[in-house]
Amino acid sequence: MPATPKSRRAASTPLWTSAAIVALGTLGVALHLSSVLSRADVAEVLMSPGLWRQCVVNFGATIRPEGTTQVATVPFLPLFAGCLVLSLVTWLGGAAVMARWRKIPFPVILAQWGSRGWPWWLATFAWELLGLALDLSGALALGALWRALLPFFYTLIGAGWLTTLAMLLQDRLRSVTPVTAARRTPWTVWVAAAAYFVGFSTLNWLLWEALLLPHGDSAMYEEHVWNLLHGKGFRSYLDSGRLFLGEHIQVIHLGVIPLYVFWPSHLLLELCQSAGLAAGAFPTFWIARRHTGSAKAATCLAVAYLLYFPMQCLDIAVTYKTFRPNAFEIPLILFGLDALERGRIRTLLIWLGLALLCQEDAAPVIAPLGLWIACRQAAFLDSTDPAARRRWAVTGLALAVFGVLYVIFVVKVALPWFRGGEDVHFARYFEDFGGESNTIVSTILHHPLVFLEKLLGSPSWVFACGMLAPLGFLPLLSPGRLAVAAPLFGVLCLSSMTNTPVHHFHAPLVPIVVWAAAAGLPQALLFPQRLAAWWSGNDSPDTIERRSQIRPEARLRTGKTLRVTAVVSPVPPPEDLPRVRDRRTIRSSELAGIWCLCCALISGMFLSLGPLGIGFWDPNSSRYWKDHYVPGERAKRFPAVLKQIPPDQRVASTDYVHPRFTHYARSYDYSAYRPDVPDDTDFIVIDTRHPYSDIKTPEQVKEYRDHPDRWELLPDETDGFFIVLKRRR
Repeated sequence: MPATPKSRRAASTPLWTSAAIVALGTLGVALHLSSVLSRADVAEVLMSPGLWRQCVVNFGATIRPEGTTQVATVPFLPLFAGCLVLSLVTWLGGAAVMARWRKIPFPVILAQWGSRGWPWWLATFAWELLGLALDLSGALALGALWRALLPFFYTLIGAGWLTTLAMLLQDRLRSVTPVTAARRTPWTVWVAAAAYFVGFSTLNWLLWEALLLPHGDSAMYEEHVWNLLHGKGFRSYLDSGRLFLGEHIQVIHLGVIPLYVFWPSHLLLELCQSAGLAAGAFPTFWIARRHTGSAKAATCLAVAYLLYFPMQCLDIAVTYKTFRPNAFEIPLILFGLDALERGRIRTLLIWLGLALLCQEDAAPVIAPLGLWIACRQAAFLDSTDPAARRRWAVTGLALAVFGVLYVIFVVKVALPWFRGGEDVHFARYFEDFGGESNTIVSTILHHPLVFLEKLLGSPSWVFACGMLAPLGFLPLLSPGRLAVAAPLFGVLCLSSMTNTPVHHFHAPLVPIVVWAAAAGLPQALLFPQRLAAWWSGNDSPDTIERRSQIRPEARLRTGKTLRVTAVVSPVPPPEDLPRVRDRRTIRSSELAGIWCLCCALISGMFLSLGPLGIGFWDPNSSRYWKDHYVPGERAKRFPAVLKQIPPDQRVASTDYVHPRFTHYARSYDYSAYRPDVPDDTDFIVIDTRHPYSDIKTPEQVKEYRDHPDRWELLPDETDGFFIVLKRRR
């Protein structure tokens, strides 16, 4: 096949140069993997200790202890041979597919694929040199940070390599897909959202069936609904029976009552939560389409949102807590941001008001969002009407003031009032600053260096990368939007419990980060050019061209491009249509969307608890699916316990079985947090095999040991899995 002018330009890199790049990249990856696999403390951020041992043994390594860790001498030749086979297969195979797909000669596309894809592999040399420099300098803290960031390094180089492959597979003309239909969501987004809903609903259901669902921070919310409907008030007896409003301002889960009347089950709440999180993909798609003008780029970001492991941890956290009302903040705020960009003030306020019903931590996001609205009306308002701009500015300032006052009211008035004057419980999370709300503020004001040391420490950088790297760091290209999340992010960085994206504290940050990523999509490939132009002091050609163009509102009705002194405000375009973008911007947005999707997918391989994570399939991992989602003998024995206890009794039980008694007359928590059972307790149920069980025999139950005249040991029908005590009358 004769080479076309286009293919001749693509083959500007000689084939031998491309082969050299492939060889060097393969060598770099082999050396890097040899370094990572040689130490267990480095490999543990990627895999379980058992999987590491299995990998190094398969390569013929010998393992020996060294200090507090284990090291392995991995033979280099077998490792290099494996990397070389992988490299050749992907290089030759990928080039063959691209040559057939794009009708380009095989040598041409082979040189292009090698010269563009394998420079990403060369980044491993820089990573290893950085690690060597940190080791020689003795910077232990930076060395620990270097190891902790390893999954995100793999995320970037893997996403860059795959994005290059996707870019070469596409025909430049066919890849540009501007949108003309209003608000039509592709079937891909619907299928991805449905797959997320089915997958995580099933996992939550299996955790419940396996008797591995904790009561605290999960099933206690279903107890709120049950108790409220049965005249016991909005409370859980996990908290000594006081009203739950002393813990958080969370009432959104009461919205399930119309369905709960027909199906009173905790699984209903789990289904609603998974459906709500899946629904967040739709406003994500609408926002991204509006910014990029491309349905393809918007679809990629919507699917990346569903693969975004910080969002998935709101469905199943690292501790396998599955239900939190503040998870609903994610879709509600995303719908609110969509309404904001459509210029709907009332709709925005409704969505933000619903988000406040999820938890008070939405207010620290609403306040800076109000400031952004007040300063950046032009970012979402397609009108030159001064009255409209003033209206939005006033709305933004009102939201900012309201958000600040709401936080103060909740922390200093509302929650302490329901707690009988006690300080808020989450102040204890910040023990380094005193563990009390007034002391925390005083410490920050009087000891700013302590505050900065905590804020800028290594855990904060890992936290930031955990939020940004799965989206390809695209949110950084919209710094104004990303700054909306800065105040709450700074607060979360001050506690070792909250400075991680694997629990639930980061829920309000997720919609802001996704929103910023959507705005960063059209800037991804143009940003380096604009940065270079700014550095050199010259405007880029596209910027000069845009500035020289006459705006539509400045044109005469005849269509001529002469300026007029009187400018008539244009009729704003339909709110659901995407902004008009040129082909270059659309092309940039689509490649950025693919990059973002690859980043979400690869980061999830190391950090997700779902089926796309390595740990999900690793028998040596604490995340192994058979250990969590398959009912074992313990779950099969538990129905025998339920047969011994009538529903009208008051039961004190340990965690994990505690959720099964929330529909009884009373359900008390029996754990290290509640060492004494209430005086009106009728039964005590001890789970001897749950993950945190310290009681194995009846003699270890202090009520039975100290007061055998008050408590009767019921016959064991569970083969020692459970202990059931009944109060003597």
